[in-house]
Amino acid sequence: MNEVTRKWLLSIGGAILLIVVYGIALKVSDYGGLDTASSRHANLAAARLDGVIERGWVPELLPTGSNDIWETHDLDTNVGGGGFQFPSNDLEAFKKQVRQLAGTVVTELPGNMTRIKYVDRGSRIELFLAPSPQKNLMTGVWSMKPDR
Repeated sequence: MNEVTRKWLLSIGGAILLIVVYGIALKVSDYGGLDTASSRHANLAAARLDGVIERGWVPELLPTGSNDIWETHDLDTNVGGGGFQFPSNDLEAFKKQVRQLAGTVVTELPGNMTRIKYVDRGSRIELFLAPSPQKNLMTGVWSMKPDR
């Protein structure tokens, strides 16, 4: 793949990711008005320490090197979403890990993007992973809602 094609695919991936993040933000903001909460964390260890993974606001299953984690959730509806970045060399190990979970659907999309759907602790989680405009990084976003 030549450099022009690579940059074009990255820009398309970035545009799609921006649309997904915007859609998640709109979806979360429409779900219950004022009873929302948000948080930011430097990495997975900080998110665990703050308790947002244990409480179910950040997925338990994220790539090991995840950092710059943010999330927003509605306390009434238990609907939320967020995003993170991780080193692109963690992608294949992460996909291998999630494929081992029963009921997980991993879909490879054009532009080196990946969609992962699974249910965990009563929540339906959907992750989108795409190349970041920054070299050697991937960007991920998730949405989660109760599995009813």
